[in-house]
Amino acid sequence: MYERHAEELQMLVTNFRKRNSELRKERPACPSSLFHTWETLLQEVEIDSQALADIASILSRQVSRPLLERSFHRKIQSRKVFTHRESFETIIAKTEEKLAKCRQEYKNAYLSYLSAPSTESLSAYFNAHNAYVQQLHATNGMMEEFGKNSLPSLLQEIEEIYTDLCSTVTEAVLQGAEVVSTRAMEQCRRYEALSSQCRAVSGPVDLSHLSRALPTPPGRGPIIKRVFVPPQPPPPTDVVEGDGPDNENIPPPLRDELVVDRLSALHLKPSHDALKHESQELETQVRQIRDALDTLVRVQQRSVEAALYNKANELQEDISMKRFDLTVAQLHLSAINAQKELFSHKLEGETVTRERKLSAASTASSKNKWLKAFKSLKTPPPEAEKPKNQMYHAVSTIMSMRKNGAAATRELLKGDPDAHNFQEYTYKKITPCDVCSQVLRGHTRQGLKCRICKMNVHVDCQEKASKCQTKARLLRRQKSTSEIETRVPEPNVDDETLPASYQGGSRLSNASSDLSMRRRLFAGMKSLTGFGSRSRQRSPGHRSISLPETPHSPRRQKLNLRMKSLSLDSPESTEHVRRGKHHVTAVGATSDPHSNQSSSSRIQSPSSPVHNRRLLSAKNIRMSSVELPDDNDKSPSSASASPCPSPVGNKKSHRLLPTNLYVVLYNFKSRHQDELDLKAGYKVTVIDTSDTDWWKGKCLGKIGFFPSKYVSKLSPGEKALQVTHNLQVSDGENGLMLLRDQIVIQVGEEVDGMVMIRSGDNRQGVCPIKFLQEV
Repeated sequence: MYERHAEELQMLVTNFRKRNSELRKERPACPSSLFHTWETLLQEVEIDSQALADIASILSRQVSRPLLERSFHRKIQSRKVFTHRESFETIIAKTEEKLAKCRQEYKNAYLSYLSAPSTESLSAYFNAHNAYVQQLHATNGMMEEFGKNSLPSLLQEIEEIYTDLCSTVTEAVLQGAEVVSTRAMEQCRRYEALSSQCRAVSGPVDLSHLSRALPTPPGRGPIIKRVFVPPQPPPPTDVVEGDGPDNENIPPPLRDELVVDRLSALHLKPSHDALKHESQELETQVRQIRDALDTLVRVQQRSVEAALYNKANELQEDISMKRFDLTVAQLHLSAINAQKELFSHKLEGETVTRERKLSAASTASSKNKWLKAFKSLKTPPPEAEKPKNQMYHAVSTIMSMRKNGAAATRELLKGDPDAHNFQEYTYKKITPCDVCSQVLRGHTRQGLKCRICKMNVHVDCQEKASKCQTKARLLRRQKSTSEIETRVPEPNVDDETLPASYQGGSRLSNASSDLSMRRRLFAGMKSLTGFGSRSRQRSPGHRSISLPETPHSPRRQKLNLRMKSLSLDSPESTEHVRRGKHHVTAVGATSDPHSNQSSSSRIQSPSSPVHNRRLLSAKNIRMSSVELPDDNDKSPSSASASPCPSPVGNKKSHRLLPTNLYVVLYNFKSRHQDELDLKAGYKVTVIDTSDTDWWKGKCLGKIGFFPSKYVSKLSPGEKALQVTHNLQVSDGENGLMLLRDQIVIQVGEEVDGMVMIRSGDNRQGVCPIKFLQEV
């Protein structure tokens, strides 16, 4: 039995030595601690082949089988690595072929323009140039990504394979050597030396020796980017003396940048947005693939530790495929980013110039409008002669404005029935766009509203709006006072921008006076109490509306009791305004929370989006550490001498401490410069909550506005988590459904793998911690 075992063992040693000699021929001549250890093992086995009968079973049980099972998935991985390397080379080759094709088309377009100069040939030349430049940058981006990240990642994966194989082989050999060393003292001395040799094996050291011994592959040096090569005119052939080439037909010289011209089919903003959208999608895809890859690697490692080798072998296919997909996505992302940089350089100059012009224009216009507003509120001199029948003219003006507004609406309906009549409109509450369903208003921005069908759209969405659907005519009591029509709003209407038909100034009617009509108008003047401040704004030629009678006449006293005066310049009106303020403060809960600002908005209606933004900003007093009030807004009592209430003295600022930390529940994409781009899971420090719908906060070093419904407060000890799988958890009586990537808040400590969480709608439940991850 011992002899048979010795013969078989000697035969195995001989076979392995033959294989080692074959491997030694294939690999370069370099020192390898792994090969040296393996040779030492064969020598020890050959020496002990006649003495140890059970060495074969020991090697079979503790060396051969574990080595094969633990290294099989590495074998699959190594094959996939080389297969992927060939696939990457194929992708690079196809990209270079496409670049060569674009270069040839570019050259052909250039030659065609030289031969037959025309607008079409010049346009084709520009398009071919743009295609060539884009493909050039895409190729360079892919080459750079392949050289910097893809190829090193493959080499790192090979290093990982070799390191794992080294650890597996040395561990198996170490186990066999330790078992054999217990058989005899002589064997113990030899195998202790072999054990020390195995412990000295280092995979990275062997790889460093191997890399030094390998010859440098030809054609694969450092990363070489392709250089922009513009086409050159062909050399002159058979040129007769005095007949040189026509320089007028030579196209303009172009550089390594995009050509933006009316003859070019390139559009900067749409193309940049498309590339940005594609880049974001690729980034999301890369992030998802990387997360899936990390999960698969962790599961495979646990399977190997639990001796589930079949499962580890199955997972290796998925891991290799995920790594391939990740590298391909990163290559494409690099190409897209390289193309996006072309458009970004073009857009940066235009954006800076436009912002500088808009900033100067908005500052000047807002200051001028405030100055004009305060100048128009000055009281006329007492010696000025008051026109006769001023009361009658004012009331006639109101009636004519109503009639003209109704006539204007009828004229709109007589035109194209499918065409909208959009008008700038300031929305007080969050309103969705009827075209793109996004939030319509930034925080004080104006949208567009159709005067006929009441459709709400963004300025850049009005071209995509559907046909105008005229609404059915409503009864008198069904009509809303908040609609945009040419009519006089009631005093309790929300503070919204007046339509353009109000801002042109009212003209006094010269109709003949009728005693009966005048009596009816005087009898109904109670409903016109809120018009005095509006007519003041719209009729610059008439600073005030006062009664022609004496101040102490019975009619004047009666009207004062009913109307509290129609003049903003009289002392009675100022006193009435003060009394009105105290009355609103006393009533409190029953009054409209925005009624204090309605009077200021009626005194001066904004005529532009910039002025409207300034007025609403003054109304809400959104001031923080980064905002300072204007000179006119520094003191609430600065407008006390004016008969109209100041727009900044009615509302106090809700200034919060920087510890007001909130977590973002949903993604929010800004549409204006003063808004924040938020993603689910971001932390936001809220610094202003004066507007219930739009808050001001700071995130990632930027300060701006965002919807208040998109965030949830983080209390001390709470932590934001993200759901990794769709599941339904216990919520007392009803179940709480959690969706993948949903943001929840941990409100308790982890107990036995379970944790108490809170959703955005303040519903609580108990969820397993394994389905949650930190944001």
